[in-house]
Amino acid sequence: MRRFASLRRQADFARLRQRGRRMATPNLTVYRGEGAPQGERPLVGITVSTSVGKAVIRNTVKRRIAAALHELVPADPQVRILVVARPSTAAATYGDLRSELSRALA
Repeated sequence: MRRFASLRRQADFARLRQRGRRMATPNLTVYRGEGAPQGERPLVGITVSTSVGKAVIRNTVKRRIAAALHELVPADPQVRILVVARPSTAAATYGDLRSELSRALA
């Protein structure tokens, strides 16, 4: 079972972009905010735009980010995280993404 649940609503994505704490890395932008007090698991959203590449590349980037987040997301159920991939993410390795996410979430 995954350690996090997915953000689903567009309003949640927009709220995190507006009110969340932003941390920028060379390949990613990470927004972190407070979750609902009754939450069971952390909520995570991953955004990969078409500027990153074609569908195969975007899906690969999403899977790499999700795998790294599975290891790194804190167990605190009252946290929401939004990860936005930049175009340079397509050329990044899994190790690069994992290290950037660990710095951003620390």
